[in-house]
Amino acid sequence: MKNYIWKYGIIGGLISSVLGTLNWMFIAKPLGVAFSQTVGYLSIAISLLCIPFGVRYFKKKHNNNQVSFGQAFKIGLAITGVAGIVMAIHSILFFTFQKNEFLDWQKQGLSDSELTAFNEQMAQTPDFVYTPFFQGLVMFVMVFLIGAVINLISALFMKNV
Repeated sequence: MKNYIWKYGIIGGLISSVLGTLNWMFIAKPLGVAFSQTVGYLSIAISLLCIPFGVRYFKKKHNNNQVSFGQAFKIGLAITGVAGIVMAIHSILFFTFQKNEFLDWQKQGLSDSELTAFNEQMAQTPDFVYTPFFQGLVMFVMVFLIGAVINLISALFMKNV
């Protein structure tokens, strides 16, 4: 894999990891679950803006200012994959050290009926769902799917324009 793919993928993953950590430390607890989730998805989308930067770098520095849709799409998927791996590692570490606090936080502000429904849902949820490695896999898939959309848009705009 090319160095620029690693570079832009790691930068994207680190941006999302840092924003996710800041979200947990300063936004999630005082502002609640819904707002924190919105900030989380936005931080992933922002971090994946490294995709068009990586494609642009390839186009300008390695390919005589030209790139086909296929080339741009492959580069973008590779960058997304690297960013997804970084975020999966972040998620594994987060759930290793913050799982109980996270589960308690999810219950914060729920009414009695909502709390009862939440607890019933938790009782039906298989145990593996809240393991660090499963959460890492979920994060990888989520980053990869969001990245695929950003990648598609990026590849359409970057191709020999």
